[in-house]
Amino acid sequence: MTEREREFQRAVVELARLCGWRVHHTRPALTQRGRWLTPIQGDAGFPDLVLCRPPRLIVAELKRVGGKPTPAQRAWLEALQACAGTEVYLWTPNDWQEIVCTLRR
Repeated sequence: MTEREREFQRAVVELARLCGWRVHHTRPALTQRGRWLTPIQGDAGFPDLVLCRPPRLIVAELKRVGGKPTPAQRAWLEALQACAGTEVYLWTPNDWQEIVCTLRR
């Protein structure tokens, strides 16, 4: 993840908290061999953020401008979109105004 991507994610998380959302993000860890690994049990590709402010539940994949989700990420987004009441988003920094509107309502 580049510094710009980290800054974008921090901005989304900060906005979400300011708007009263509970936020979950699983951070990758650096292994002894110098590789980044997210220690999970389950299917790879889970979205970057889960935001909860009852009665709403948002899952969001964050990408740099021009970034594309992997097949595993697309599979998760499609599966979650099929769950009643779950809002699913694929956001880039270019979507900032939409993000603000979505998290404020």
